[in-house]
Amino acid sequence: MKKEMPNDPTLPYGTAKGYVQSAYVLMASPLRYQVPNDTTFYLSFHMLCGFAAELYLKSFLMHKSFTEAQVRTKELGHNLGKLYELAVAHGLSASGTDELIKLLGEHHKNFGFRYLKPSSIYQTKNLVTVFSAFSSLDSVVDAAVGASVSRGVKPGGGWSFPSSGANWRLGEFAT
Repeated sequence: MKKEMPNDPTLPYGTAKGYVQSAYVLMASPLRYQVPNDTTFYLSFHMLCGFAAELYLKSFLMHKSFTEAQVRTKELGHNLGKLYELAVAHGLSASGTDELIKLLGEHHKNFGFRYLKPSSIYQTKNLVTVFSAFSSLDSVVDAAVGASVSRGVKPGGGWSFPSSGANWRLGEFAT
């Protein structure tokens, strides 16, 4: 007998939020400035952000009656572009999400943030821009799926990144 997958959109929502929180801590930590540059953080930061974006979109779609099995198909899987198009077609409107998808989509889909591909071009965005977009996406998806309310918590919050540390320090690897 095949085990049924849960269809609770608050589960991927909670995991997505955890990935963004981890990415925030990684980049906002004073320890970040104790290393010569941010090169060692680049892949892990973007991998966390890619999975966060993926799970926020899947959470939204599950709220719109897609099953977990449907959002985990090979066609959608890690394809942020297709997930985003589908979410927008079903009413998602979150400021800056299109920029997140442009930044993360290709390398998230082809595992470029997990397995460095020296021939690929990797780009950056100012961290204020990234976390502002995640704050908007979090707010919209939370309101849709009722994740905070289901836990007796008031929705809202987000990640306000300090502008003093918002630029990447990549040295010779800058794009």
